[in-house]
Amino acid sequence: MNIDFHQDETLAENDIKVLVSANKLSPQVINLLNQLNELNDSINENKVLPVSTDDRVVMLPFDNIIGIEVYGNELTIYSIEQEYTTNGKLKSVLNNLKPYHFIQISRSAIINLDHLKSMETAFSGSMTAFLTNDLKLNVSRKYLPELKRSLKM
Repeated sequence: MNIDFHQDETLAENDIKVLVSANKLSPQVINLLNQLNELNDSINENKVLPVSTDDRVVMLPFDNIIGIEVYGNELTIYSIEQEYTTNGKLKSVLNNLKPYHFIQISRSAIINLDHLKSMETAFSGSMTAFLTNDLKLNVSRKYLPELKRSLKM
């Protein structure tokens, strides 16, 4: 078995693409593919964001988070089920979420790309992102190129 590394600058920062090549789908190849799938599943399991609310800590699965906005030190986390308000900094939350399809779209908001439904041109070169649960967030011109790159546009 040969193992190679190929740098692909078209991939997003934390994306990893694995390609298995063989002349036929042998039991050895199937075994390797199964092991890679198990590894991928274990990496993606149990990804939760602990959110401190008034009197409790809610463990919010990354997949359920639609977007996050900040005003001052107050974070509003929009999930599939409800909104949570807590204190914190957007940058520290983004550092935890960035490898999992989250991207900053303005100075005050990040979104989960898995919940992005469409985008529409707004005024002065910015766009509006339409997300699950009818959530709308502004995409500023500064962050638009990175969003387009993540969407492979």
